[in-house]
Amino acid sequence: MSTRLTRRALLGAATLLAAPAVAQTFPTRPIRFICPFPAGGIVDLVMRTHTEELAAELGQSVVIDVRTGAGGLIGSQQLHQAAPDGHTWLMASLGNLVGPILTPSPGFHPVESVQGLSLVSHSVSVVVVRGDSPARSMQEFAALAKARPGALNYLRSGPGTFSHISMELMQRVLGFQVTAVDYRGLPPGIVDLLAGRLDVAVLSTGLVRQHVAEGRMRALAAIGSTRSPDFPDLPTLTEQGFAEANMDSWYIALAPRGLPAPVLERIHSAYTKVLSMPTVQQKLRGVGTIPAATLPPAAEVQAYLGREHAKFERLIREANITAG
Repeated sequence: MSTRLTRRALLGAATLLAAPAVAQTFPTRPIRFICPFPAGGIVDLVMRTHTEELAAELGQSVVIDVRTGAGGLIGSQQLHQAAPDGHTWLMASLGNLVGPILTPSPGFHPVESVQGLSLVSHSVSVVVVRGDSPARSMQEFAALAKARPGALNYLRSGPGTFSHISMELMQRVLGFQVTAVDYRGLPPGIVDLLAGRLDVAVLSTGLVRQHVAEGRMRALAAIGSTRSPDFPDLPTLTEQGFAEANMDSWYIALAPRGLPAPVLERIHSAYTKVLSMPTVQQKLRGVGTIPAATLPPAAEVQAYLGREHAKFERLIREANITAG
């Protein structure tokens, strides 16, 4: 018995002594940062606002690895398969949380299989139509769609993505029906919207700012808890009387579950320092997102993911939203 206790005590002491060493030596190779959506989309743009700063802080390259498909599911699966040593991250958005809810046997749990590293930013999305559309508000668009049920179509970047869930909510609350057209990311869908092959889309402000300014698109409503700094005169869905259709969008850096505590602390500390830089905050605003007002501890980020998952799991069940 005494021998076992001695060995256990020695192992415990060794772990405690090793912890600072792990933190000091991490990372030992470049960080692989998975982008689960196509290059040029909002997730990719958010990542590029701060990867150089993270690399400088950590002393290793941070390499963006684009792994697209299935509304972000392919990238999430890549993260799930990676070793929990801190050298593989993923920039998650709502699709990475909701997509697995809509997918039979995705092979992982979107919260229990990951570790939140840092909340990066929020974004206010906008409902947009072509500049020549007769609709000038959500109510007017709903009237057009009701007159031709299913005839109008919308850009969907995959099942469970923000472009999908937000449109499902609007259809439910405003009582219209439009048809989804799936794209492997938002940029090619934007091309088709401008060309007249799509009728409506939900997009981040950074992707539509210029098109709206040029009159090629018209913004009908902001989706988020606040108005967009890019469109301060554009009312939110809540302000237009459709609070039940409103929702928030966020970007959170993730790693596989099971990171050593010193490694998690090292990454979170680096992220906190980098996201506090005025230059990084300016770049985040420049791509149409709102930098996080506070940077909560990793444990709070993880708890937030759990609450968001429970909320959308309930919403999807009650609204009978499917991947089709």
